[in-house]
Amino acid sequence: MILDNSLTIDEAAKLAKCSYHTIHRAIKNGDLVAYKPGKTVLILEKDLTAWFQSKRVLAVKIGRPRKRIEIHGR
Repeated sequence: MILDNSLTIDEAAKLAKCSYHTIHRAIKNGDLVAYKPGKTVLILEKDLTAWFQSKRVLAVKIGRPRKRIEIHGR
């Protein structure tokens, strides 16, 4: 059944190690899919995983770029 792997906003926040407001904001912005079959908002685990992976940060080297040195023929 669908409810087997569904989470409330509080459970999703604890699982993702972020605040309730972060999850709620993601739902409100349309970044995270949620369902409201009754009074409770539910998030499927697969949707939470997809949202979490979309927030991946790629490593960036910090520092000044190297200057390009041109060598002229003798």
